[in-house]
Amino acid sequence: MKNLFIPEKKILVLLYFAPLFSFAQQQADHWYFGIHAGIDFSSGLPVVSTDGQLSASEGCSSMSDASGNLLFYTDGQTVWNKNHDVMPNGTGLQGGSSSTQAALIVPDPADASQYYIFTTDVTDGPHGFQFSIVDMSLQSGLGDVTVKDSLIRDSVTEKLAAVLQGHKGDYWIAVHRWGNDEFDVYALTVNGLSATPVVSNIGVNCTTAQMQNTYGELKFSPCGDRLADAAGYLDTVDVFNFDIETGIVSNRIALPLTDHTYGVEFSPSEQLLYVTTYDIENSLLQYDLSSGVASDVITSKTVINYTPDLYALQLANDGRIYVCKDFNSYLDAIDSPNVAGLNCNYLFNYLNLDPNYQGITSGVGLPDFVASFFATSVCNALSSEDVPEMNSALIFPNPSADFFAINIPDASSEIAVYDVQGRLMEYFSDVHQNSLQFGAGYSPGIYFVSLKNKSDNFIEKIVKTQH
Repeated sequence: MKNLFIPEKKILVLLYFAPLFSFAQQQADHWYFGIHAGIDFSSGLPVVSTDGQLSASEGCSSMSDASGNLLFYTDGQTVWNKNHDVMPNGTGLQGGSSSTQAALIVPDPADASQYYIFTTDVTDGPHGFQFSIVDMSLQSGLGDVTVKDSLIRDSVTEKLAAVLQGHKGDYWIAVHRWGNDEFDVYALTVNGLSATPVVSNIGVNCTTAQMQNTYGELKFSPCGDRLADAAGYLDTVDVFNFDIETGIVSNRIALPLTDHTYGVEFSPSEQLLYVTTYDIENSLLQYDLSSGVASDVITSKTVINYTPDLYALQLANDGRIYVCKDFNSYLDAIDSPNVAGLNCNYLFNYLNLDPNYQGITSGVGLPDFVASFFATSVCNALSSEDVPEMNSALIFPNPSADFFAINIPDASSEIAVYDVQGRLMEYFSDVHQNSLQFGAGYSPGIYFVSLKNKSDNFIEKIVKTQH
């Protein structure tokens, strides 16, 4: 056995496994939100944009191409192209003007030039959950709204989220019904949007007792393994498992809060959840989800910030989570969201949205994106039909605060370990022993183990925890 760190071998291994990795995508490089606020992440750093035409108190969405070039953006009522002009047929969309997640843009799996705009109305409004379609092949590449306000279903809350279905290029679109505990998850495939959703009755009942029970963000984790629901004035955040293959929501963990809630977001590693509340002494909370045990998750609560009037949370391509403050010219940020506790490094007034004193501010919302745009790791490889699941090999313990061990059934195995950025940590060539220990010196975080031999060919996610 050899533990190799030879550059040539590293390049060969990375090329061999490269098709199995998906990294943060540039479709989320441009943000337009609030009162003419904007951010450009295409350089890798946040650069303020002051040319946006959108003026939205809450929900909105933006879309860039695979190279990070702006395509269009919307507040769920009007659609602007990359030149900040209103698209033809781009007015009169029926997303709610103050819906938490009024709009969400999702690529059409059947046509690379088309995009769905999903919208939600305000608090059980008459327009419910609808879609419109933008065709970017029209108007010399500036786009045109070709389908507008097609009703999917009525009587929904202000919650809207989307995630990729594994590596197939299809999507799940999730909403929550108004007046009950029903999640409706729709498949968007090359055949279009499914007429019938996958229904899961689980979690809080969004009772109609008061309209504010419909408030709050719904977010998938970047790889889609989890779903979090901020249940507004019900003073609860629910965290669920999500089956990326079937669309089923299950295994609720209820996080009781001391006051109302609005924003939720997962860390890039998916092991930590951040929550904003109206309680000034608990305005930004962090929960450790790694154990999956409800009592452990609840007791892991850490108060990260005491700043009042915190609302939407949104992960960005620079790895930070941005924090929206009520109609403020600054955004706060969580600098290291994968780090448990106060070392996640909360940055107060991190980004000035209005450097030229033009009256630019946030609202209370940030742009809504497909969660998979922020995946920095091998996401659904184990559940995808394209990659066999682990069968005769076993990695344990997992999670581990020390080393990992792998049982190897066949000789002549090749084993590679990568971090969440796809960087090779270790490579073991021509392994002839039945078991192997590795990873004792790894920093806390998520890693991926690739094994190839005559009987196995898989990728397994492992979690290194703190001592």
